[in-house]
Amino acid sequence: MRDFKEQMKNPQIEYKEKILNIKQRRGKPYILPQDSWSLNLWEGISYKAIKHFAQSEIAWHKWKHNLLSSQIMCVNLFFPLKEHLDVLKSWLLSEFPDVEKVTNLDFEYIGPEGKDYFKEGGGRGQNRTSSDISITWLDEAGRGNMLLLEFKFTEPNFGNCSQKYNHNPERCLLPNKVVSSPQTECYKAEVGRTYWDIILSDESPLRKERLTTERYYCPFRYDFYQLMRNQLLAHCIQSDSDADFNKVDFGVIYHADNNDLLRMSHTFGGESNPLKAWPSLLKNQETFHTFTVQDFLGTIEASLPDDLKGWRIYIEQRYGL
Repeated sequence: MRDFKEQMKNPQIEYKEKILNIKQRRGKPYILPQDSWSLNLWEGISYKAIKHFAQSEIAWHKWKHNLLSSQIMCVNLFFPLKEHLDVLKSWLLSEFPDVEKVTNLDFEYIGPEGKDYFKEGGGRGQNRTSSDISITWLDEAGRGNMLLLEFKFTEPNFGNCSQKYNHNPERCLLPNKVVSSPQTECYKAEVGRTYWDIILSDESPLRKERLTTERYYCPFRYDFYQLMRNQLLAHCIQSDSDADFNKVDFGVIYHADNNDLLRMSHTFGGESNPLKAWPSLLKNQETFHTFTVQDFLGTIEASLPDDLKGWRIYIEQRYGL
């Protein structure tokens, strides 16, 4: 049985050839020519999205010309709703019953300007922990809240902790030592990242006793790496008085047919689904949410205004959703 990414290639190749009228005999047919990458965006948002990313200093991913790009799919799905924030309310109410008004939607959010919680450098969408989507809303008490979302299309996992420059990767297989002395046993801590400082603090959103559940690897070595960084980002923003949010939660929104994403390379506590295993590390499991793209579209369908009908047709034509 083909993996999900392979299944998604042919529909995108067909879209490229029949709708975009781009024929390509060599290379990877699901990749657009570099100078035609903007055709990867719905024409109704292309100019506005590119302008917004430039003005907000948001980096497009280097594979923005890939028809299977998650960032592009995320922008195609959500950017049109920046001008129709009320459409998001019906969807959010399923998880947050006290939503009164959605006030903003943005991309590659890293927190308040000037903050670098993890000493990563970089910027929005590039070499920095960035949430694919941030949705800001007011509750019935008038307080500001935020939901950060990691968006997944064809990726088979949530990323591994990079070992490229780690001079001693065997350290990652000894969780007790990593937890007891991350400054010497974790490469990321060695180079100045502050993930472990937050994870091991009294205010940590994670259950420290769960970090050594598996005896043979650091819990963030494999399938939890992106989940950890985004959960910590939500925690830091909520704890930041300059951000001034009542609550900041984190969640994942993914294509429901991507079963590869739901199979961990290494089980954790006997669980092989990362979206089920991850909450077991959290002190408050209600701060983590999961959504599918299909359920999202199904929920907002009835509330779409007339000027989004063309967008809805495009999403069905482009992604079969």
